[in-house]
This record gives sequence, C-alpha cells and structure tokens, in this order.
Amino acid sequence: MLKITQVKSRINRKKDHKATLDALGISRMGQTVYQEDTPAIRGMVHKVSYMLAVEVVDVEDKG
Repeated sequence: MLKITQVKSRINRKKDHKATLDALGISRMGQTVYQEDTPAIRGMVHKVSYMLAVEVVDVEDKG
C-alpha cells in the first residue's frame, strides 16, 4: 500500500496534472489517500511527485 499526501497546491498546474490528482482520489491540500502499490499508481505518483509525499505502508498500518 502507498500512503499518498498532497503537500503542494494544485493551483496553476497543468490540466493533466490536476486530472492525475483526481484519478488518485486527491481533491484538496493535506488530503491523504491509500492506494495499492501497482505500476499504474506508481506512474501517476511519479508524474506529480513534486506535489506529493509518498510512504510505503503495510495494510495493518492503514487503520
């Protein structure tokens, strides 16, 4: 599992970067989401990595 938190604003960003945040389920600053660790998710995270803080967590840690 990946713990993904938005740490920078999406204001004045490219449309496709905003769409990537939406696809990850992130809609506001400081929001944290948990996503499965798949190549597709890793690619999305890589694309907007400058706006995110990412941690690898165990499923048990999610609670």
